[in-house]
Amino acid sequence: MTDAAAAPAAGPAPLPMFYKNPMPLEPQRHAAAGLKPQSDFLFAAGTNALPLTSTEMAYAARTYPIVFSTSTPTVPFAVVGLREHENLFVDAQGAWREDCYIPAYVRRYPFIFSEVPETQRLVLCIDEGADCYEATSSRPLFADGKPTEALQRALQFNETFQQHYVDTRRFGEWLDKNNMLEDRMARADLGAGQTFTLRGFRLINPERLRVLEDSQVLELHKRGWLPLLHFHLQSLHNWGLLGSLTRARGGAQPSQAKPS
Repeated sequence: MTDAAAAPAAGPAPLPMFYKNPMPLEPQRHAAAGLKPQSDFLFAAGTNALPLTSTEMAYAARTYPIVFSTSTPTVPFAVVGLREHENLFVDAQGAWREDCYIPAYVRRYPFIFSEVPETQRLVLCIDEGADCYEATSSRPLFADGKPTEALQRALQFNETFQQHYVDTRRFGEWLDKNNMLEDRMARADLGAGQTFTLRGFRLINPERLRVLEDSQVLELHKRGWLPLLHFHLQSLHNWGLLGSLTRARGGAQPSQAKPS
């Protein structure tokens, strides 16, 4: 997942996580379309990491380890599972684990912004391949050709998400520019002499954090990014929760997980 905000307009580039067939919302095409009255989070059950915006890190750090992508753009991710294709916070019925923060990337689905080629204009899209999407709905997104209140809320949510995502990318660029991140892995003891290793992420190097120059600290403070470094480091205490939830699910059962 290299872009958490924009769906590709065309070509072979992979679609963003979860999305199957995002289409621009149009009153004519989607005059009767809407979302099912009841929805679940089963669409998010098959991933073990979810992108975050910088504004979410304080909330996500209470439950999930927060790591950073190894490819550009550099963005934070909430680790929601130790095993590939397994989200430990979504149960078989599609319910999110109670009292745990749900990332905005999940909450905005099935909507997403798509960038119009050769312009800076964004168009709100809906994933017509989503299980919650209905071509003919009792709660349509348009009424007399105008967006309903529900669609207006979705547009506002995605606009806010987009703004936060832009700031998050700038934060990631600062981390790269100042060489703050390093490749790491998490190891879990499976018992009987077996270990489990989770790779493909980066963490902030605490030593580099301690030797930041005053000018760098001031810049982080003015941009509102200084607390993000501490939220990230605090979140790394949550690897143990992932190990406990994995044991509860059965299969390979790590007794503990920690970065190395």
